[in-house]
Amino acid sequence: MEYKCKICGCEEFISQPNQYDVFENHDGKLVFKESEQIDNALELFCRECSEKLEFNEDDIQF
Repeated sequence: MEYKCKICGCEEFISQPNQYDVFENHDGKLVFKESEQIDNALELFCRECSEKLEFNEDDIQF
C-alpha cells in the first residue's frame, strides 16, 4: 500500500507524542526526574497539514 496524505499529498508523517518528562523542585532548581511513557495506541499525522493517517499497523517498520 502507498501512504500519502489524502488532503495535501505529503508522504511524511509524524507520531503523536507518547512520553513526557517529569521535573521536580530541588533547592530552587528544576531537576529532571524521569521520562514516562503514555500507553496510547500509535497515531500518525501528516507532517504538512496534520491530517490523521489511517494505516495498517502491520505496515510499520522500525
